Amino acid sequence: MAAPPRHWPIVSTLSRWYRNWNTARKGGFELQCAGAAEVERIAQELGLSSFELQNLVSHPDERELLAERMAALHLEPISLAQSEPATFRDLQRVCALCGVRDRCAVDLEEQGRDPAWQEWRDYCPNATTLSALATLQICSEAREAD
Repeated sequence: MAAPPRHWPIVSTLSRWYRNWNTARKGGFELQCAGAAEVERIAQELGLSSFELQNLVSHPDERELLAERMAALHLEPISLAQSEPATFRDLQRVCALCGVRDRCAVDLEEQGRDPAWQEWRDYCPNATTLSALATLQICSEAREAD
C-alpha cells in the first residue's frame, strides 16, 4: 500500500514567495522603464493611482489569492471581470493593498475550499463584497432553477 502524499506547507510557501518575488521584480523593472508619465497614463486608464498600480505590480500574488478565494465561493473571476469590470478592478486593488496577504495565503492553503470555514471574513477587506457577490450568485442560480 502506497503512503499517502505528504503536505509540505513550508515548501509551497517558499516556492510561492520566490515566484512572486521574481514576478514582482520583473514588473517593477518594466514600470521603471516606462517613466512617470507613462505609469500615470496606464494607472488612469485602469482607474488607479500610480501608487496603486505599482502596488499591483509589486504584489502579483494578489491575483492568485483573489482567484483562489473566489473559487472557494464558487465565483468565476473571468465572468466577473467581463460583467462587472469596475467591481473586479476594485477587488484587485483592495487585495493588492491588503496588509494580511500572507495570512490569506496560509489560510487558503490550509483550509482550502472548505465552505464551512468562515474566519477569513474577519480579516479580509474584500469580505463584504465577495460575500455579496456569492449571495447574488446563489440567488440567481436559485431563480434560474425555478
